[in-house]
Amino acid sequence: MKTLHYLIIGLMAVLSACGPAEKIDYQETESGLRYALLVETGMEKPETGDILSLDMVYSVRDSILFDSRDMGMPMFLQMMEQEYPGDIYEGLAMMAAGDSASFVIDAEIFFFYTVGMMELPPFVQEGDDVVFHVALRKIMDEEGFAQEQERLMEQQMQEDILRSEQEEGLMLDYLAEEDITVQPTQSGLYYVEREQGEGVQVQSGDMVAVHYEGRLLDGTVFDSSYERGEPIEFLVGRGQVIPGWDEGIGLMRVGGKATLVIPSFLAYGDRGAGQMIPPFSTLVFDVELVDVIE
Repeated sequence: MKTLHYLIIGLMAVLSACGPAEKIDYQETESGLRYALLVETGMEKPETGDILSLDMVYSVRDSILFDSRDMGMPMFLQMMEQEYPGDIYEGLAMMAAGDSASFVIDAEIFFFYTVGMMELPPFVQEGDDVVFHVALRKIMDEEGFAQEQERLMEQQMQEDILRSEQEEGLMLDYLAEEDITVQPTQSGLYYVEREQGEGVQVQSGDMVAVHYEGRLLDGTVFDSSYERGEPIEFLVGRGQVIPGWDEGIGLMRVGGKATLVIPSFLAYGDRGAGQMIPPFSTLVFDVELVDVIE
């Protein structure tokens, strides 16, 4: 089950809590799969080879490990023959387009056989169950899947254009509120010098030490070297940091302080970064060039 194997990689931390499975009235198949069909449409069920468009959330001990809705689009999974008694495919075979269901699978069986792991992840204990909540949106053949991908790509492009326009408006509002009147550089970076440094000028390829605080336009601090008590070190102009940093730090002298207002296309773009930086986020950094390291 390669898709689920891909999804489980990196899931070494619990994200959030969800409702307990005990509140659901489960039935059990002869193979031992516990299931509850929460919404039934009575429509046609999937066959081997069909491609399923679905929302899937799974958890262990009421803690969510994966939520496909966080991806901003449906999860796609090709329907396969049942691999072992009581596996997720047995559950999906019960569902039709428009159905919602919940399944409970022994964690050892799921991680060892379906995911293909050699040992249980550290957040899973012996005897745990994996609880799946699934909403099956569509059942497609290969041609239908290709059409669905094309539709989703067009939809994503339109959404990206809208969010890019919204970002620009929010950034211009921020610049006006903060009375930032400097012109952007050719790339689009806003470099606001707060204190001119008296040390050496940074050159491309220099190893530098920089203290910083990073914020979103609403003032939310997402990272700070000051809080950690040590500056970050990196090579300027080598792509080790976001483009806005490479350019902005490259304009400084040792001892200087500046504010960098960095549009998303010079930062993390349409991907965002982690839980703190959404896609299409203009970032604001107060930076201090501590040293050029010989």
